[in-house]
Amino acid sequence: MPAPRRRIRSALIALLLAVFSVCLAGPAGAHSDLESSSPKAGATLTELPTEVTLTFNEKVQEGFSQVAVVDGEGLSVTDGDPVSDGATVTQPLMAKLHPGGYVINFKVVSADGHPISDAIPFTIAEGAGSASATESDSPTSAEASASAPAATTPAATGETAATTAATGTSSTGPAGGGDGSGGGPATALLVILGVLVLAGGMGAAAMLRARGPQA
Repeated sequence: MPAPRRRIRSALIALLLAVFSVCLAGPAGAHSDLESSSPKAGATLTELPTEVTLTFNEKVQEGFSQVAVVDGEGLSVTDGDPVSDGATVTQPLMAKLHPGGYVINFKVVSADGHPISDAIPFTIAEGAGSASATESDSPTSAEASASAPAATTPAATGETAATTAATGTSSTGPAGGGDGSGGGPATALLVILGVLVLAGGMGAAAMLRARGPQA
């Protein structure tokens, strides 16, 4: 095989390997993102929470999670240490929290060793009670039917449902509608086709130079 063709073939193989390495390493090197929290950022709760829950898009390292929940005066209201379970971190809270503003400060370490931290504010409304107290104060189905046959008691919605809603903290993570992996296989295919066309042109040019001027 002529030397010019050998050089072109070696360069082509090296370029193709580099393209595949980048495409495969892209998703694997992505960092964790917070997918949801309970309570969610900015929520106003009408029931007293007993814990906060942070859910990430991939597993976080156990033993490195830090969660601090403080009230408006900066006093901690956590009860014990956070518990990591795969992609979920749960932090128990003290009982009978008072109405007002709170902030969840967290720091975790993703599977690739990248630290993730953020602050999530929420508010407990005036007159908020525990879920068990709310249930005990609710009328029975027989009482409700006797007093108002056509009436129904709607399930708690709006701000109460905020305790299970997603935060959407990152535009590149799942909550933002993308995973940061770019075009993926389609992009790799276009790059490979371009490389093949370029290599064909270089090969033809090299063969013409090798033949030299015709007599």
